[in-house]
Amino acid sequence: MKTLFQILGYLVLSLSLAACGGGAGGATATDPESVLEALEAAHNAKDPDGVAALYAEDGYEVNNAGTFTGREKIRNLYAQAVKTFSLDCDNYVVEGSKVTYQCVLTAYSSGAKTGERYEAVVENGLIKSNVLTEKFTP
Repeated sequence: MKTLFQILGYLVLSLSLAACGGGAGGATATDPESVLEALEAAHNAKDPDGVAALYAEDGYEVNNAGTFTGREKIRNLYAQAVKTFSLDCDNYVVEGSKVTYQCVLTAYSSGAKTGERYEAVVENGLIKSNVLTEKFTP
């Protein structure tokens, strides 16, 4: 049953990425900004498997909780995170495969907001790295 839900999650995520494609000049599923927007969507859909699928096999994330390398560790990180807060990300600046962006995290329990800025590298449509660079007050 879990496999069925994973397959359905990947299908929904794939359709979401395809919908972001647009026409000529539009974003594609491998466009770095679209990949990070898909990460936000999967997080807010409370889908840690969908988040992990967006990372390269050897991809990593660095945040206040530590460094998490590989899809399984990233999936486990997001399995907890999706229960704790929602994401609202914007201000994407893409330079080749590098993307800087910021997110406002809103705690489900209290509504408290925290701002975080990240630098990510997206290669071949997968997140190679996603590193917290600073916090800010939203």
